[in-house]
Amino acid sequence: MSSLLQRETRPDSTSGTRRQSETDASSIPESALFRIARVLFGVVLAFMASDNLQNLEDRVQYAEMKNAPVPSFSVPAISGGLLFGGIGIALWRVPAASAAAVAGFFATATPLMHDFWNIDDPEEKQQQINDFSKNTALLGAALAFVQLGRSTESDA
Repeated sequence: MSSLLQRETRPDSTSGTRRQSETDASSIPESALFRIARVLFGVVLAFMASDNLQNLEDRVQYAEMKNAPVPSFSVPAISGGLLFGGIGIALWRVPAASAAAVAGFFATATPLMHDFWNIDDPEEKQQQINDFSKNTALLGAALAFVQLGRSTESDA
């Protein structure tokens, strides 16, 4: 991670000395802003997973309609992984594994459940494009958490 977040020094305009930038990778997990971000991200993911598990029959039926593999097993399994990941990110426990579980959810569910390219109805297609786009953004955030989790685990 240090190659991605280079320590940066800048002249201090008042004293002429150089100070270290706050982008030091080891300082990120301890920052208040990062704690807020991971709690918000993790809690929303855990809520999504909980909603999936509470409405399991509907989610399994939808997955069957989308020809998901073994939906009666895969839907609860992947939703459980999302719950694990969301809670793990919020609490910053096994962060790389937690974020990888979230990334796995979005990487598999997004193209299967939001296959806008197979939809003819313009309104439904637009809704699926929106859902696909949101999930893709969440996948990107999860991948960033994987990288940061890997760097903090290696520092420990």
